[in-house]
Amino acid sequence: MGGTFDPIHHGHLRSAVDILDAFQFKTLRLIPCYQPVHKGEPSVSAEQRLKMVELGIQADSRLHVDAREILREGRSYSIDTLIQLREELGQEEPLIMVVGMDSFLSLPTWARWQELIDVAHILVISRPGWEPDFISALESFYEKHRAESAAELQCAPAGKIWMQSFTPLAISSSQVRNLCRKKASIAYLVPETIQRFIEANSLYK
Repeated sequence: MGGTFDPIHHGHLRSAVDILDAFQFKTLRLIPCYQPVHKGEPSVSAEQRLKMVELGIQADSRLHVDAREILREGRSYSIDTLIQLREELGQEEPLIMVVGMDSFLSLPTWARWQELIDVAHILVISRPGWEPDFISALESFYEKHRAESAAELQCAPAGKIWMQSFTPLAISSSQVRNLCRKKASIAYLVPETIQRFIEANSLYK
């Protein structure tokens, strides 16, 4: 589960736990990107964003932070990360990339996007009742690789797409940043450890 995490908040963390519980995954890696390709520059340093992810996941041992994209530096491309993970895990271990529906709809703009499915499954998280509007290339891609059941994600190393609905917490990183700029409280939007880190380092001012 990748992202800018600028900063990570309870919405991210609750979604991660929902995924773990729904699919009975043993672990979920949160992978903060170094330099996002489709977004502007993050508001704080990569090292600070990484530290906030480390602080945020402490309450659940199934969550792990993976710093490879930050250590790699440069633009963060998912295909590079997935290939690296596949090399480490071997050819038979199921590997699942978690993306939100917004990101999935933008998939044709990603680098080597059609190769992603050769390396991993894709788990698309959407809001209940949301009917996506696919462009033709993405619709063909989805129909070709659509799983018949969620179980297929754990029965093969790669190759399937599954869509799962969750009701996310209505929190965004931009909301947290805006409140910080206004010197308003961000309590209960982020874990206390992250709130203290933001305040101690005067982030998002």
